[in-house]
Amino acid sequence: MINVLKEFLAAKGVETAYQFHKKTGLPQATAYRLYNKRNVYPDQKTQEIVCRVFDAQPGDFLRYERDDTQESPKQNSQEQSRKVNNLNTRPLSPDDESPSLMREAA
Repeated sequence: MINVLKEFLAAKGVETAYQFHKKTGLPQATAYRLYNKRNVYPDQKTQEIVCRVFDAQPGDFLRYERDDTQESPKQNSQEQSRKVNNLNTRPLSPDDESPSLMREAA
């Protein structure tokens, strides 16, 4: 998640952390931290205050961006394919399937 509160507030005519603090009544330290740090996220109560004061939704000032350190969908798909291929290539044992399927495989 990325805090885009500063950009959101600029669009609403709020140009400083101090103005944000005054409009919302949030503690000054909280307002400054949220306004200046993109990796700091408002708690639920703070989100409700911002939404109420600026007639907004949390998605207006919080944005999801993929973390590059996470496994990509392509890598995940390749891993799943590898697992399926391993299942398809190993010999069947009596514990794997019903006896009728074992006869068909033989």
